[in-house]
Amino acid sequence: MESKHKKTESTNLLKNSILTIAGLAVLGAGLWALMHYSAPASNLQSYASYQESNNKPEIKKSNPEKSAPQDTQKTAPKTDLGNLIKTATSTPSPRATLPRQALEHIQKGMEFTEKGEFNAGSMEFEKASVISPDSSELYSIWGAALRMAKKFEGANKRFARAHELSPNDSEITFNWAMSQLEGDIPEDAIRLFQKTIDLAPNNLMAYNLLGKSYGRKKMYDQEVSAYKKAIEIEPDFALGHFNLGIVLGIQKKFESAAPHFLKAIELDKQYEKPFVIQMLTALGKYDPAAEKPINQPKPQEPEPVKQAKVDPPKTEGKKEGSGSDHKMEEGSKKVNDTTHVKGTILINGKAPSPNTLVFLETKTKMRVPSQKKGATLTINQSGLNFQPRHSVIQVGTTVTFANHDKEVHNIYSKSLSNQFNLGAMASGSGKSIEFHTAGPIVLRCNMHKDMIGTLFVVPNGHYTQPNAKGEYEFKNVKSEGYIMQVWAPMLSPDEVEANLRSADLTGVDQTIDFDIKSASVPGEIHDMTDPTDYNAIVDNIEREMLQAIEDWKNGKKFISRKRMLMAVTKHFAGEGLKGAIAKSFSSKRSILLERKLDKIRKEISGYGKTEEPVTEASLKSQAEFAVAALRNNVKELEARIQPTTVRD
Repeated sequence: MESKHKKTESTNLLKNSILTIAGLAVLGAGLWALMHYSAPASNLQSYASYQESNNKPEIKKSNPEKSAPQDTQKTAPKTDLGNLIKTATSTPSPRATLPRQALEHIQKGMEFTEKGEFNAGSMEFEKASVISPDSSELYSIWGAALRMAKKFEGANKRFARAHELSPNDSEITFNWAMSQLEGDIPEDAIRLFQKTIDLAPNNLMAYNLLGKSYGRKKMYDQEVSAYKKAIEIEPDFALGHFNLGIVLGIQKKFESAAPHFLKAIELDKQYEKPFVIQMLTALGKYDPAAEKPINQPKPQEPEPVKQAKVDPPKTEGKKEGSGSDHKMEEGSKKVNDTTHVKGTILINGKAPSPNTLVFLETKTKMRVPSQKKGATLTINQSGLNFQPRHSVIQVGTTVTFANHDKEVHNIYSKSLSNQFNLGAMASGSGKSIEFHTAGPIVLRCNMHKDMIGTLFVVPNGHYTQPNAKGEYEFKNVKSEGYIMQVWAPMLSPDEVEANLRSADLTGVDQTIDFDIKSASVPGEIHDMTDPTDYNAIVDNIEREMLQAIEDWKNGKKFISRKRMLMAVTKHFAGEGLKGAIAKSFSSKRSILLERKLDKIRKEISGYGKTEEPVTEASLKSQAEFAVAALRNNVKELEARIQPTTVRD
């Protein structure tokens, strides 16, 4: 009997041991699952941050870290919990060594961190560290949580401890490097990313972020090498191609940058940024009308831009393909650093008016070295006239309209890309506006139909005005590719476009004459009015939002986020509605409308906190409200830029 009792007791003990071990295993697996599935999507960020990094015009950037968008594919997560889970699970079963109480504190710490309660989360991690002082996984998770809180000093201390405990763990080293980069300590980030690569040679994200770290130090050659290595590892790495295009653009190697921008766009349409499209269009590699790259030219179609060709002198002893790495278009070779350009402009066989302009616009859309941001200009309204009546300014100039009359004035413009309405201005008052888009502006007053003036915003490059004989001259212009254009108030938009020239300056002096035929008469002023259909833009925004909500309902998380981003960035901002509202009303109004759209994007993406649960009905309600607000603004906008009330 006693023997039987002992046997039963032994059996029970064995069962209890098995149950205990199984329970710990289930707890560990459950904790891992909680950590894994509760982590927010790794590629999310605030839209304000997104804009700050990508919405800068052209490629005038000294910091490529701010130019590239957040990684949305094959990226190391920037939302830290994604990384800390990966870090915590990268080594073979270390959590079996963690006591249950330590695991509970880690779980609580992560829950607090996810809620944004970073101090409470840090206290839980500290309690876990007392129980398990030698756990590299714990310190790595703790460091990632502090990085989320932007407490980089504390984060780096925890990562340093984790690295001390597991010096050969590439994930811990990678996360520490990210913390140093986000904390703006690029020197340490470079060292740690290089160590990560030593430990994991095929970590393409380590190469990508190593490139960004070099960019912070303006070490552009090393940055290029890092991105090229990432692309070598994964040829279809869209972000790598985009970042490489950016840094090559900074180095003014635009022809080299173009293929990488095109590849990035081919792989992911989110890289179809306005400044990229502008550069590719200038290089003749993108068709903005068709909204797609130009793969092969079609010789049978007439080209809108005429080529001003000059045969360079023949050189002996040079083989084809030798010389400068930077080739000019159509195979021409640079023989001098500067070029002298001159010519004569005739309109209907006569010298043009003194208000005529001729300019060489850089194909890169960037400023020439001698060009500075224009000074401010004041245009007075005096004697029911604009004084001066005709003005020329550079891109980026601020113009103040000052009313010196006793009458009330309402100055407005319907001109392409520069439409605005300053509203009623009493005697003695004035209003200012900054012009960022090149082109002619016809100034009018809604109160006085006979008041008319012109303001020409010249693009980046060189400009001059012809003399009384129609002769013009550019001295010592840098030898590179330009678009050459003549503008006069009497020329219609079609006549201006028909007389464009593409001038590839190679150092050989050129004479380029213009003999323009015009159906207008001297003194006539043509307005390049804005043809934008703003209601169509709102239709595009509405369609993208409703489809995004439908995709979100069906669990298509990535495409729903992308659609909402398209609604905000491509349609609202990129197609000009945001800028038109800002110019005609105020920047504050356009920003508030943008925030309405971005709120929907954040809720669809699961970013941030919401007071009420996010549902299909709540998203559709917000979308309807946002669309109604946009349509009201468009109605008011159209009334402003196309005023009908005229008073003598």
